[in-house]
Amino acid sequence: MFPIAARDLELGVLFSDITSYRDVLAALRKSEERLNTAIEVGRLATWDWNLLTDEVEWSDEHYRIEGYERGEVTPSYEAWADRLHPDDREAVEAAVRTAMETGEDYARDVRFVLPDGSIRWASARGRFFYDETGRAVRMVGAMLDTTQNHQWEAAQRTLVSELQHRTRNLIGVVQSIMTRTLRESTTLDDFAVLFRERMASLARVQGLLSRLKDGQRVAFDELLRMELAAHVDVGDPQRVRLHGPDNIWLRSTSVQLLALALHELATNAIKYGALAAAEGRLDVSWRVDREDDRQWLHMEWRESGVRLEVDPARVRGGGAGRELIERALPYQFGARASYAFTEDGIRCCVSLPISRLNA
Repeated sequence: MFPIAARDLELGVLFSDITSYRDVLAALRKSEERLNTAIEVGRLATWDWNLLTDEVEWSDEHYRIEGYERGEVTPSYEAWADRLHPDDREAVEAAVRTAMETGEDYARDVRFVLPDGSIRWASARGRFFYDETGRAVRMVGAMLDTTQNHQWEAAQRTLVSELQHRTRNLIGVVQSIMTRTLRESTTLDDFAVLFRERMASLARVQGLLSRLKDGQRVAFDELLRMELAAHVDVGDPQRVRLHGPDNIWLRSTSVQLLALALHELATNAIKYGALAAAEGRLDVSWRVDREDDRQWLHMEWRESGVRLEVDPARVRGGGAGRELIERALPYQFGARASYAFTEDGIRCCVSLPISRLNA
């Protein structure tokens, strides 16, 4: 056996210590890489605030959330506070002070106002660290951009509110239709037929409204063709002639009532008017004019080629259509309307404000 010198033992221990140190450094580098990757992938905005020197370090995402370009500003408490929403600043800074004084985690949703005036939301969490005397010496934390979540929540609240509004309106319309139909019906069978037809018209327009995407409107020509197609072949030029521009957008609030008015006109034309006889013809024309600061839709419904053989006052359902056109539309939307029985059919004119010129 060869004797082992003390120097050899010291050298072996040294090699062992260096190897362990390198292993620790390698493990730390891997851990740091994993942390940086997680922060980058998770789009976390981090900060590290040295309260003794007042120096602050921000991650790239921190700059982005607050609307700064990297290098545009030196990270600081003041630079962070300057971008806080004015309505939130006092409460947010008070929450920071409370966290420092109590040692509790700082946790708060924060709004930042960007240079272009847009609002960015972030969910922030931070923690203070203290020296042996209990003095706060450091704060570290992270923020996550939650702007999209708040936008989704706001859109959801708007949709729910709109749904509730439409539901209330729909219930009111159904009640009104039921009351009117009861008043006009002489038998239960009469009521069943009229009520079912009017509910079908209401269902059609609700289906049309439900297919609209956010911000879209119903076009008058689409509404007219949909209602007529439920009763007659709108592609037959010998019976029906439609003339007017496409894509005249209606106010959403006016669509239901206008659809019911068109339904009453079409129903009476099928049962008693121009579309009840082979020689009858229906002409519907429309245009848009500007009056004052608004756009107006002007529609003319003209039936020809047939004589009305029944007393207009006794036409089943005719009273409802006339009431909708001459009373409800002017009352609800400031429309101008006329409804007349001419020698060879009904002539109805409706002028309806559809939008303001700057809308």
